[in-house]
Amino acid sequence: MLTWLKRRLRALMFMTLFLGGISYGSFTLALHPNLSVWEKDGNLIRSVTVREKVVALTFDDGPDPLRTPVLLDILRMHQTQATFFVVGSKAQKHPEIIRRMARDGHEIGNHSYSHRNFNHLNKWQILEEIRRTNQIITELSGHQPDLFRPPGGYLSYEMVDLTVKEGMLVAYWTWQQDSKDWRRGKPAPTIAAHIVEHIRPGQIIILHDAGDNGLQTARAVDIFLADLKQKGYRFVSMGELISRGAKD
Repeated sequence: MLTWLKRRLRALMFMTLFLGGISYGSFTLALHPNLSVWEKDGNLIRSVTVREKVVALTFDDGPDPLRTPVLLDILRMHQTQATFFVVGSKAQKHPEIIRRMARDGHEIGNHSYSHRNFNHLNKWQILEEIRRTNQIITELSGHQPDLFRPPGGYLSYEMVDLTVKEGMLVAYWTWQQDSKDWRRGKPAPTIAAHIVEHIRPGQIIILHDAGDNGLQTARAVDIFLADLKQKGYRFVSMGELISRGAKD
């Protein structure tokens, strides 16, 4: 009876995964059955094994002309570097923010050109989203991006293959460190408390510097950086975290 139940549960889990990604064979977030294989092959990163109390701080969906500069001020005050996964069309509209990110020593990653749902794009459209944004970032910052974070956490065999062939890594995040900070009305102390409660060495924290709740996110960063630095944690860009993991 127990064996049958286990088989039934496995079948239900498979159907959930299948239905969750039935459109164009794509999946989002943790649902893709090939996730662990991509991790093992080094094509997708969502955490890094390190011996020290160091974590990566990442921000999605910017630049935002109101919220991103506030966040940059806070990071400068705390002498902390991060990785910004920027949307290419927004970077074109606000080039001065991208240049400031680069001047301040932050890493700039690719978060697509339009932040469209990749479920609705074909191979060539996805490739254009990646390449167009890479070109914009390179022209504005002087550095070619190494990391691509798909909008909405979209994953597919085709997208990962395209990213790898472009010489980039799929930059995921540590699931426990998704505080849903983007939700309207979520207060800064709640966001910060989530980060502090779930913190572990080698994690990749995902936050958002654009959207209605971006200022609360910036305030949360001010709170948890002060708290966790006192506890011995260091915050770095995703690229530096990966580098430290390779050295360990």
